[in-house]
Amino acid sequence: MSDEPKRRPILSLKNPPKVVVPQGPKPPAPPPPPAVQHDWKCKPCGAGLSIEASLADDVVIRCPACNAKLGTVADFRADPPPTKLRARPAKRTP
Repeated sequence: MSDEPKRRPILSLKNPPKVVVPQGPKPPAPPPPPAVQHDWKCKPCGAGLSIEASLADDVVIRCPACNAKLGTVADFRADPPPTKLRARPAKRTP
């Protein structure tokens, strides 16, 4: 007999077999969100935005995409809008 210790078994590095679990029918996809009509477009970046009717006239409006200061709510409600306004009316598609 020899004085050598018993060799340990060699471990396999293969991945275990993948087990596929059968799943029931997939739930229906949620309906797409309704198309939002924007009233204004930001001049610097072109992102659309809408002004809520409940806002006070002194609230500053910023672009939701680029955070540019576009004007105050009073500027958006003026008819015609002032030239300093950094937004333009969005084109409505019928």
